[in-house]
Amino acid sequence: MQPVYIQRIASIHPQGNHSQENNPKVNDSPDVSANRPFLQACEPDYKDIIANATLRRRMSRIVKMGVACGLECMGELSPEKIGGIITATGLGCLVDTEKFLNNLLNNEERMLNPTPFIQSTFNTIGAQIALIHQIHAYNMTYVHRGLSFESALLDAMMKIEEGNENILVGAMDEMTETSYIIQQRLGLLKGIEAGEGAQFFLLSREAGEHPLAEIRGLETFTGQHTTEEISSRIIRFLQRNGLECQDIQWLVTGKNKNEKSIMNESNSIYEELETNLFPESIHLSFKDECGEYPTASSYAVWKAVKASINCTTPTNILIYNHHHSINHSLILIRKSV
Repeated sequence: MQPVYIQRIASIHPQGNHSQENNPKVNDSPDVSANRPFLQACEPDYKDIIANATLRRRMSRIVKMGVACGLECMGELSPEKIGGIITATGLGCLVDTEKFLNNLLNNEERMLNPTPFIQSTFNTIGAQIALIHQIHAYNMTYVHRGLSFESALLDAMMKIEEGNENILVGAMDEMTETSYIIQQRLGLLKGIEAGEGAQFFLLSREAGEHPLAEIRGLETFTGQHTTEEISSRIIRFLQRNGLECQDIQWLVTGKNKNEKSIMNESNSIYEELETNLFPESIHLSFKDECGEYPTASSYAVWKAVKASINCTTPTNILIYNHHHSINHSLILIRKSV
């Protein structure tokens, strides 16, 4: 598959800033709400991005996050130049889903307001972006648990290989107090800091004058695997892309460095890879900033691209992430000078 180029990036995440690449506002302290036990996204003033007040008022929180992030990423690009909008989410619009289910129970399945149900469908965000800009192009949403973003990214790469010039790709997930309690009771958050966020990327077929980075490869796999099996997959993945382990300058992993996660067993896989496969690489982590959520790997791509902007030498970046040790992904990024 041919490489694709990242032209623009945008993110709304819990690290205390709403940033779009051409106008970054950086704050290095993760934002942990005093009233919530998870990392909460720091949201922008939406009226500066979504001008229609009526439309904005009808949007739920995650819809506003996703739509605003997507519009920021598009920037001034003409809608006619967008060949597709591809979004991803692991859990979808939780607030609206909870609202609809509560109404269903409280009203004994009678006299229900359909709006929360309509707004809770997974494709709402991609559809809203298309409606705002009148984009009559390919529009798809992927809901593949911990591989949702990777599925959307793979689809975008395939569309570009078919001849599309520009594809807008995004991922978003939100955390609610109810969802947090349920996941905690199920043991899914043991030693893990939960989070949320939205990231968008404008991908293109041609490099153009100043591409931010290049996506060279992508691979996903599922199931419980030993560190040795994962290492073998990584080595084969790099070899298919003409690289060896020593050619990777940066290794970005989902290791969570928060205090409650230091002893987390899922961190051991990342640590063994850092020690055994990539001892000479620069080691970066991202879940201590954004928290754990199904599409957190999109934040890893955003962080890697943003951090590599000022690189003065060609840099190969490998992102390895697993979601609950079941959904694994490898993303290879190259920053050229």
